[in-house]
Amino acid sequence: VACELVGCWDQVEVDLVPELSATYDVTLLLDGEAGAFTCEFDDDGGSGVERDVVGSAESLHWGCRRGGFWLEATPESVEITVNAQDGSWSGSASLSPTYQTHQPNGPDCEPTCRVASVTIANEVTAFEVQP
Repeated sequence: VACELVGCWDQVEVDLVPELSATYDVTLLLDGEAGAFTCEFDDDGGSGVERDVVGSAESLHWGCRRGGFWLEATPESVEITVNAQDGSWSGSASLSPTYQTHQPNGPDCEPTCRVASVTIANEVTAFEVQP
């Protein structure tokens, strides 16, 4: 069997609904270990180009995108809180992720990665201004 060389990594993918493109803070508790990071985006003039911002908080590798982020980890328990710095978006989740096995080069080829998807919804309600 000829195998391709496509790579992958174990991760939790987090989608924010509705999509959040303002600067936001993330606080985490992964299997009891705390972490935090901030996702910031440059104003690109509305071109719609997404830029991944990758970094690490302590030993945690993570990346931001408009509308979510990923964590290079496979925790059994996850507590995540997301807050937009402008107050327009706030949400949280506490769960045990369900991982799917992903083999980008086929079932008989390495690597094999575990990936879970989590969705966090905005809990901020819009208030109408009374005349």
